[in-house]
Amino acid sequence: MIKDVGSVYEIADLYNTMNVKGTHSIGHTRFSTESNVDRYHAHPFQTYIVKDIIVAHNGQITNYWKIRDLLERKGHKFETNNDTECLVHYIADKLDTGYSLEEALEQSVEDMDGPFSYIIGTPQGIGISKNKLGSRPGIMAENDNVFTIASEEIALHEVMDTRIVEQISPGEVRVYEL
Repeated sequence: MIKDVGSVYEIADLYNTMNVKGTHSIGHTRFSTESNVDRYHAHPFQTYIVKDIIVAHNGQITNYWKIRDLLERKGHKFETNNDTECLVHYIADKLDTGYSLEEALEQSVEDMDGPFSYIIGTPQGIGISKNKLGSRPGIMAENDNVFTIASEEIALHEVMDTRIVEQISPGEVRVYEL
């Protein structure tokens, strides 16, 4: 995982990401509303409970402290006060207790309060989840070479033609596995 403060192009240059090979990736440009702007609070977030899970999130988890308290009682250690870190711990906990990625995302829609959409990456694939009110965007677009998921259409303009995008529905979860 590479994360830092700066524009997408600055980070790509600094870490030479154009030469990184893989099957999928998650990028994030953050507009901070509740926590510090530094590399520790930058997205994506990860946890070491289950290896190689990362989450980028748009919105707020308004019952963050309630969910975090339950996870800390189970032994989860938090490094920030960012609600996105709570999401990654929550999903990791579900996966660690036998949920599939799709089941974990579906349960998060039930358990998390607030306006949110988030993207999760695992070694097996990518998923997207949106709160039941649909108050944060979650879009997809694809062509013969690229399949993209984003929280904002503008994020896709540099990657592909975005004349045809699909908005996921409120409360919807989608998982794309390799």
